[in-house]
Amino acid sequence: MDVPISRGQIARQFLSAAKGVLLDWDGCVAIENRVLCSAKKLIEQHAGRIAIVSNNSTHVSADLAAVLARHGLDVPEHRILLAGVEAIRHVSARGARRVMMIGSPKVRQFARMQGIVLVRENADLVVLARDARFTYAKLERAANALQRGADLVVANVDRTHPGIGNRLVPETGSLLEALLACVDGVRDKMRVIGKPAPLLFELACERLSVTPGEAVMIGDNPETDGEGARRAGIHAILVGGASPLRLEHLIEPSV
Repeated sequence: MDVPISRGQIARQFLSAAKGVLLDWDGCVAIENRVLCSAKKLIEQHAGRIAIVSNNSTHVSADLAAVLARHGLDVPEHRILLAGVEAIRHVSARGARRVMMIGSPKVRQFARMQGIVLVRENADLVVLARDARFTYAKLERAANALQRGADLVVANVDRTHPGIGNRLVPETGSLLEALLACVDGVRDKMRVIGKPAPLLFELACERLSVTPGEAVMIGDNPETDGEGARRAGIHAILVGGASPLRLEHLIEPSV
């Protein structure tokens, strides 16, 4: 009788055949920017084919490249695609004159480096990213800007991401829900940059010089990693949560 091939073996076969390996960050590669041992081994095995595709909107690509480098892993900044960074690049390309930015100091500084003028009032456009210092005053200013007709660009719609010990870390989507509760008609007009939207997947394939059909996406969130990859024509491998697979199942056994 033939021995059935395990799901881990099947997943490793997909990885072995792929020309590009896209990895989620929070909850997959790292927990609160602490790289998991299994992720380190996986990246080492597929080093030249790796791109990070993350809804992270707190950090810039150089931050995560530095985290990986401390573990002896070399993933170039141009292959680290982050929702917050790409939201800023999108806004910069639009040429918006007056931008209200809700986000971390790092992402706000990145916006200024892109030539974006940040304002507190009379904004043409509101950018929403994860902001651990979110306040009622910021909510009030952003809501009134939208009420007066400003456009809204959102880094991602994730409500939480996993922290150490399975603690919930509030994400950009939880701030978005507060904003949408204040102003009607915004949801249908806002632009979302992060997964499951296609932009990060497209950029990752471009940076790796592969087609979507030649790539594999590894992540822990079926709504963003799984659904986003499916829409982009990329095979998804889900780990953790309800999936029977864990990251360690994807590591090729030592010879």
